[in-house]
Amino acid sequence: MPAKGGNLDNLSPSQTKQLLVRALQLLAEQVDQLNELDRALGDGDHGTTVGRGVAAALRELGAMAPTSINEIFVGIGKGMMKSMGGASGVLYGVFFQGAQSAATVVELTSSTLLDLLECGLKDLQAKTKAVSGDKTMLDALIPAIRCLEQSRSKPLPEALRIVAAAAEQGANSTIGLLPKIGRAKTLGHRACVAKDPGATSVAIFFRGLAIASQEPIAS
Repeated sequence: MPAKGGNLDNLSPSQTKQLLVRALQLLAEQVDQLNELDRALGDGDHGTTVGRGVAAALRELGAMAPTSINEIFVGIGKGMMKSMGGASGVLYGVFFQGAQSAATVVELTSSTLLDLLECGLKDLQAKTKAVSGDKTMLDALIPAIRCLEQSRSKPLPEALRIVAAAAEQGANSTIGLLPKIGRAKTLGHRACVAKDPGATSVAIFFRGLAIASQEPIAS
């Protein structure tokens, strides 16, 4: 029987797959917004690129009958890395595939989600020179993960609401920052007024997770 995500303290691999599918679908709905943001900093195609990665990730998940949560994250990463191209594809791919170095997770809770995301962040930081304040996806990702660390004992839906707010605040903090990494760096101070599209896509993803955790999830 379907159960409200908000009433569940943990999710099975099957339920986690449903959660991630819905969050990715919600991210894909914001393609136009992300393209608009990217026009101020790049080629105006970040949304299109993310949309392509989401479509590939959903294909990976569609054929999957996962026995662990790790498999789901790795599948998303593989789909994104193969389809997105450019820096975004590599960074998203590395981040999600970091789950393969985590201990095997068979129930998704706030605590086990933190373990998976921390492995992804570790691999991502080994791949990029970017740090907080460089106007990149890390400006949303790092505060989201640190906030989850503080909320790891809370029920998953509650923790995700808090994390989503932290990611959005992190994305908003990129307004006024000078880009220090990537193509936007060449724009100099002209790029300060724009919000970073990479950080925004991360924030949208976490918001999607929070929304999806409140929707019915079949047991």
